[in-house]
Amino acid sequence: MRGWDLPRARQVVAAICLSTFAAGAVPAEAQELTIGTRSEMTLDPHFLWSTPNRAYNVQLYGALMRLDETMRAQPMLAETHKLVDDSTWEFRLNPKARFHNGETVTADDVVASFDRALNLPKAAASYKGALRGIKSFKAVDAQTVRFMTDGPNPALPHQLAQIAIVPARIAKTASQGDFISGKAAIGAGPYRFVAFKPGDRLVLERNEDYFGEKARWAKVTFRAISDDAARVAALLGGDVDLIDYVPPLDVARLRKEEKLTVHKGPADRTMYLIPDTGRDRSPFVRGPDGKALDRNPMKDLRVRKAMSLAIDRDALVQRVMDGAGTPANQNVAPAVRGHTDGLPPARFDLEKAKALLAEAGYPKGFGLTVHCTNDRYVNDARICQAVGQMLARLGLKMTVETLPKAVMFPRIRDHKGERTSLALLSFGSGTSGDAGGVLTHTIHSYNPQKGFGTWNPGHYSNPDIDKLIEEATTTLDAEKRGKIQSQAVRKAMEDLAVIPLFYNNVIVASRKDLSYRIYADQSTVADAAIPAE
Repeated sequence: MRGWDLPRARQVVAAICLSTFAAGAVPAEAQELTIGTRSEMTLDPHFLWSTPNRAYNVQLYGALMRLDETMRAQPMLAETHKLVDDSTWEFRLNPKARFHNGETVTADDVVASFDRALNLPKAAASYKGALRGIKSFKAVDAQTVRFMTDGPNPALPHQLAQIAIVPARIAKTASQGDFISGKAAIGAGPYRFVAFKPGDRLVLERNEDYFGEKARWAKVTFRAISDDAARVAALLGGDVDLIDYVPPLDVARLRKEEKLTVHKGPADRTMYLIPDTGRDRSPFVRGPDGKALDRNPMKDLRVRKAMSLAIDRDALVQRVMDGAGTPANQNVAPAVRGHTDGLPPARFDLEKAKALLAEAGYPKGFGLTVHCTNDRYVNDARICQAVGQMLARLGLKMTVETLPKAVMFPRIRDHKGERTSLALLSFGSGTSGDAGGVLTHTIHSYNPQKGFGTWNPGHYSNPDIDKLIEEATTTLDAEKRGKIQSQAVRKAMEDLAVIPLFYNNVIVASRKDLSYRIYADQSTVADAAIPAE
């Protein structure tokens, strides 16, 4: 992952047309938007499953369904869909949908795209987890695709929103290099490919032949600026019109700028720690003397409780996040169906934490490494350092290791590898629209055959919780499903399957003459930026 230093971040100045128009209207004159984004784009749409990549993909390639700002699944390339029976869904393509080369989007293209997403060799983060519960899919006719599931699957429309659609011949033959060069970057989205420089920028232009509502901007440049200070400087210097993942520390400063505005809203995700509870010996745990321990301390609930009690969540939110968050007592955000009311607040009590650690047999603590990303979440490296310091006060000998997400995510998804002993992660509701995605991917026992536990590097396992999660995944009634998920969340938090830290906010900053629709999953979407009337 390559960021921009400050001089480089000031090199390119976007040409901004200042004329205004009504929201949703497409003006005759060219309109350009330059976005400074924290997440480097991966142009191969099936190589790395992540929220930022899904957001880029849907704008360029399109998908059967798309997620709106409230995480509701809406039709995109699919005009209609219906349940044929409890385990069969039928999606009818919009007959007007065309790829950027003029070819009609067909059921064969959809099938080939899903085949590629499931089977792409050496994917950094496979999309298999996104398609949990899907047994098979087939083209019924040129415009109709059927998906067969292993039982009732209310999350299917959200799952299908994860997979970008490309022409069948590209899906079957294109390499990652073909996408990077632009040769294979042919989709059916509202924007079309212009140029791509890895680690630098992606340039798109309005697809004038798009069958749906035309894109708002004639040209959009996504500039990858992973360094927070450089991204803010680019906005202050007028090099970009909008930036995502605004560092909370800079919010007050940006609000004082007359030519800028800050947009803020709640996120659908929680920051949390995943302890290794699955292995008897954990690779990044050591005794006070530095030698490997014969038993894994984090398998003991008392140790996990001690670690949770040692974390001052108020301090994390106020000092590290500068108020941009809320202390969490669970890993499902309040706005998400399945959030559990009535759980006690997560407390900070260092003395009780030390007593619990001693009671568990570790009065002198133990050595532990926490692994985190340094380019995925707002302040992730700072959060990691702060958590390391807090756990050190408990008596643990902490090592903090931060990694680019391109290194971290393949590591924790390699379930046969050493993974981590303690990891900082976050997971939203985009794959289900409720707590289902969080539960199936991060709490359920790892089961690759059924697609469970794909983001559970700690291999936490509880048969009673698994049963509730599986029951919820096949419950079509939304209210009943939410109640079952809530039960699973409660049990998981009582057992500290993960250690919740805080609920996130989404913060975006832009030119004063732009408004911005916040996406709860922190997607960066060009058409969410709307020139003021």
